[in-house]
Amino acid sequence: MSKSVGIIIYGAYGQVGQAITRQLLNQGIYPLLAGRNKKKLKQIANKTNLPFITFDLINSRTIERQIENAEIFLNCAGSLIENPEPAVRAAISKQCHYLDIGGQFHTLSTIQNLSDLASNGQSVVCAGVGAECIPGDCLAGSIHNSLKHLDKLEIAYDISHRFSAGSIKSTLNRLSRGNLELSNGQPSPTQYSLSSRRILFGSRMKYVSQVPTGDLIAIKQSTHCPNIQSYFAITKQFSPMVKLLNWIPNLLRYKPLHKMIDKLLSGQTGKQSAISHFWAKGTSKDERVMVARVSTPDIYRFTIEASTYISLYLLKHERSGGVYTPAQLMTWQFIEKIPGCSVIRYGDMDG
Repeated sequence: MSKSVGIIIYGAYGQVGQAITRQLLNQGIYPLLAGRNKKKLKQIANKTNLPFITFDLINSRTIERQIENAEIFLNCAGSLIENPEPAVRAAISKQCHYLDIGGQFHTLSTIQNLSDLASNGQSVVCAGVGAECIPGDCLAGSIHNSLKHLDKLEIAYDISHRFSAGSIKSTLNRLSRGNLELSNGQPSPTQYSLSSRRILFGSRMKYVSQVPTGDLIAIKQSTHCPNIQSYFAITKQFSPMVKLLNWIPNLLRYKPLHKMIDKLLSGQTGKQSAISHFWAKGTSKDERVMVARVSTPDIYRFTIEASTYISLYLLKHERSGGVYTPAQLMTWQFIEKIPGCSVIRYGDMDG
């Protein structure tokens, strides 16, 4: 592509958007800032001496006019955008690559449904270009590379970071949709419950609770595995609250519940410099088992580094149009190139 604008950063005034802007400036790339809030955009533009444009992501025609001269549209509003379809359709129409840090189930599902449209164009479409999808997608890809004919994959996370207000809002949005897993290739509702399993994250064994994540969609696309479950590490003092999550779809309108979830999420997290741990277990149809692990910097730092890495890659390399998962676009090994990440480690035991 040869266009006048390299990268548009949408949601440039958010925590991740601002940090990516700084990363790109350090690389000699001058992005165009974008978002819905003109006042906030102007403040960031004044600090960085960068241009900005203001628009929302509701109408495809409006979006097309704003991004038609851009090579990459990087959506840093992520999971706070209810429906990414108008932005994705606009990007495909204008032959603009679309990247989204959002990795929620509904985001990945919506984008996957546009795969035929993307494949007929020149736009690379990839969501989950941050901590919500990349570690699980890469771990699953590494297992799939060695263990063929996968029948079941389990992914688990131990996120060591204090959640931002935006992350709490997107997490409540995820929980309000109910719990899901993939069973025989199809989304299947299931109850929130505390698993009896404990998994070794770093040097600590922790209980885990099943949660619905975009990894279910991304990993199915990457590996074609029909049965996938995702889990989140939880500390013992908050384990009694897990079953209460089943009431969220009916009770989300009550503010006390918001406060309880806020406490649950913030209580799980540590210092900003803390390491996050990711675990995956694959089982083949002939019952062979493989376990893989990787550690990353805190989820915000990882998202910043990874999305910047992928953006710079697309500026320098040509790829066929289509919907990709991060591991499909970059290969599953690329997580090891992100600053602060470990190499993928393998074993045959949970603990």
